[in-house]
Amino acid sequence: MATTYTRIKNRRGLRADLPQPLADGEIGLAIDTREVYIGTGNQNLLNADVQVKPFLDAQKVVSDDLGNLTSSSTNNGVLNFNITGTEVLNPGSNVALAFSGNYGLPAGHPKLSGGLTESDIIVTKFINQIPTTYDSSQYVLSFSGTTTYLNFTGSNVPESGSKLVVSKWTKSQITEHMRERASWSTSSSDATYKKYQYNDLANNQVYVDMTTGTGFVQFVTNSEKTALATANASDSINLIDEPTAIKPASTYGSFLGQHTALGHTVRDIEIDSNLKIDLDTPEQAVNVSNFINKKRGQSISRVASNIEIFTEASYPKYLTNQYVASMKKATLTNGTTAVILQYPVAEANVYKIDYSLKLGTEFRTGTIHITTDGTDTVINDSHVETASTSDITFSAALDSANLQFKYTNANASSANLSYKIERWLQE
Repeated sequence: MATTYTRIKNRRGLRADLPQPLADGEIGLAIDTREVYIGTGNQNLLNADVQVKPFLDAQKVVSDDLGNLTSSSTNNGVLNFNITGTEVLNPGSNVALAFSGNYGLPAGHPKLSGGLTESDIIVTKFINQIPTTYDSSQYVLSFSGTTTYLNFTGSNVPESGSKLVVSKWTKSQITEHMRERASWSTSSSDATYKKYQYNDLANNQVYVDMTTGTGFVQFVTNSEKTALATANASDSINLIDEPTAIKPASTYGSFLGQHTALGHTVRDIEIDSNLKIDLDTPEQAVNVSNFINKKRGQSISRVASNIEIFTEASYPKYLTNQYVASMKKATLTNGTTAVILQYPVAEANVYKIDYSLKLGTEFRTGTIHITTDGTDTVINDSHVETASTSDITFSAALDSANLQFKYTNANASSANLSYKIERWLQE
């Protein structure tokens, strides 16, 4: 009997061309960066991180978008808000809404006078900061006087240690009230009416996280901003204001950590040097990703669904003989000459090093170029500084066929160095 051999090959291609997300359990190899991913399918419901693709000045550009840093008054700004009457409650089989009677409803609710049903509210259970939104069929409302109770039975009873977040408004009610605040059109044939339509990425300007009762809205004119920020006790919006990045004294400058009882930290929304944005909930991640894609292009941002595996080949290696390392740090000890890094000349004979350093209270930032022909070495250090940091000097040397990057610190104090190196072999 003949033996049949079958070769199994995984999905592969340029990193930018891999599906986002990969299917659940699907393995994808990025052949340009030598990175491996395992897909988690459509599991945005479990991920609260947003990943932004690298592009020129990406961190600054997206920071401006999220923090409203360049357009706080007239164009394309952002206002954060929370939803009136949102409650965080302890678990139980019979849970009373605590919002000052009136069926637990805030002013302006269409069912304030009675007739409240299960589908009029949104109930989300948080366990270890992971949200699960109940279907309206999984609980029953009951009433005693003007108090409303949530009744759970069987497997629907929230676990001990969990928290319940109850929003008293539906997403359509929230966006409709936002439309009314901003005086957007009431006609569905008018383009401005689409500004709160979730299925219209190009026009949507209202982003709501029903799991925490928070969100943000984009304004495009100063009059819209003024109208949106004008309080209306009868609508679904409670506090609304600019991000704290542009307005530190804001009454409501961030939607992150609004409900600390859920274990989330109060903080500004920001993008880090790895181009990731850490949010409280998966719904926030979807909202922020959609907003960035609206501002910067459909493929710029995504919810970080895939699981990344780093191998010993994950430099990443963009070209056959070019390596790009992540940010590194070093202490430049006072009164010392020492090697910061070195690589074999046969591997890399050209270095480009972007760096910054702090010596006492003074700062320097610059770029260093080093190269060698195998016999001689040359170095060029181009930098700017807040005051003299001349006690710190850099040099290049050859030692046992290694190209070295060295420092000398003639100061009485040590200095802190941060740097990123690109290196390649020029043949």
